[in-house]
Amino acid sequence: MAMTLYNFGCRANQADGEALRQRLEAENPAAPGRVAIVNTCAVTAEAEAEARRQIRQLGRAGARVLVTGCYAQRAPEQLRQLPGVEWVIGNTEKTEIPQILRRAGIISITPSNPASAHRVSPGWLLPIHTGAQTRPVLKVQEGCGQGCTFCIIPSTRGRSRSLPLEEIVSHVERLAEQGAREVVLSGIHLGHWGRDLEPRMTPAGLVEAILRHTRIEQLRLSSIEPMDWNRQLMELLTHPRVAPHAHVPLQSGSLSVLRRMRRRYRPRDYVQKIEAIHAAAPEAAIGADVMAGFPGESAAEFEETCSLIEQLPLSYLHVFPFSARPGTEAEAALQTGQWQTVPDAEKQERAERLRALGQQKQTAFAARFLGWSLRCITLKSGASGITQALSGNYLKIEVAGDYAANQWLMVTMRTAVEGKLAGTAGKFSAGQPPGFAPPSLMRPAVCAQ
Repeated sequence: MAMTLYNFGCRANQADGEALRQRLEAENPAAPGRVAIVNTCAVTAEAEAEARRQIRQLGRAGARVLVTGCYAQRAPEQLRQLPGVEWVIGNTEKTEIPQILRRAGIISITPSNPASAHRVSPGWLLPIHTGAQTRPVLKVQEGCGQGCTFCIIPSTRGRSRSLPLEEIVSHVERLAEQGAREVVLSGIHLGHWGRDLEPRMTPAGLVEAILRHTRIEQLRLSSIEPMDWNRQLMELLTHPRVAPHAHVPLQSGSLSVLRRMRRRYRPRDYVQKIEAIHAAAPEAAIGADVMAGFPGESAAEFEETCSLIEQLPLSYLHVFPFSARPGTEAEAALQTGQWQTVPDAEKQERAERLRALGQQKQTAFAARFLGWSLRCITLKSGASGITQALSGNYLKIEVAGDYAANQWLMVTMRTAVEGKLAGTAGKFSAGQPPGFAPPSLMRPAVCAQ
């Protein structure tokens, strides 16, 4: 069967898509003709528009299209009308996709059931081998119940549910056995992992268990909300098998905007968390999500955000212009006139200013490591004398030479221009046994050339 998978959205959604691809390869569904699976995102209107463009293109090319993911959960009837769409499958029905494809020609449309997103059973797929990913993503938590006024996730993925510790440890060890060197732990609200388990557990306890019971050489954490960072978790960023990298969503540096967003921290709380992470792991990358143009955001409120970011030891920003999502409180407040829309031009101008600020942060962070030797993992096999690699502290580096994917290199940083780094690889220092994963933390260049 001709099968193509298109993934949109966050790292957790990418993990869903990769797991689905692997399961389909194992199941080998026998649906006739070319089948395209589009795993969608609904976080922004642009994400949905991008998915529709892809679906229309596939439909015009004669593909039989199966749509799944958050957009499919939110608006199945809308997607059903697009050319080529034969199946619309909600998030918690993804496990049924191989069977549905095997019955192709019998079932023409499988509508999504939004209520099923709130089932307590996990209902997601997990990767069982590394596949094409150099750094496989393992989703260990699903859903969110925080209720931010701008967020559609609670209605598309349901409340928070955690994968049990034993299953996570088993999956990580299996990935390590199959050649994975770095595994990324992800979730919709990763910081709430373990709260629904008995006994109750914490992300720090999860990391410690993985380090104790598996042979994975490096563990990386995806986004964790600011108030979910405790001292134990911060200190784990200095462990030699944990990537020194923290992604801590901010959204806004204005107290009044955070209150309208219903975010559960104040600007000073966020500052304290970032400063504490930086103090615990000074070489760690610290990134943040920031939203531009939230309803009613004044020029003064936006300046508060810029001022807060400028003072923090952040190393990069992910910037998102506000996008009203159907069914959210923010959309309702806009519809009733309770909140006022920030004009699109002004919203884009603010987003561009934040991106420029993020670039300044990234450039300054990268420049700190000129002349240092960093442990990096190669992302894909090199060609034409250049290999792409990623350091533990999330620096994307062009390494001179052709190296195979999924290999450790000690890279001496030579140049840093606008956040783009280039370096040369050397051997690991003497005394390290073959296959040993050296510490993720950085040090001055001492590797042999």
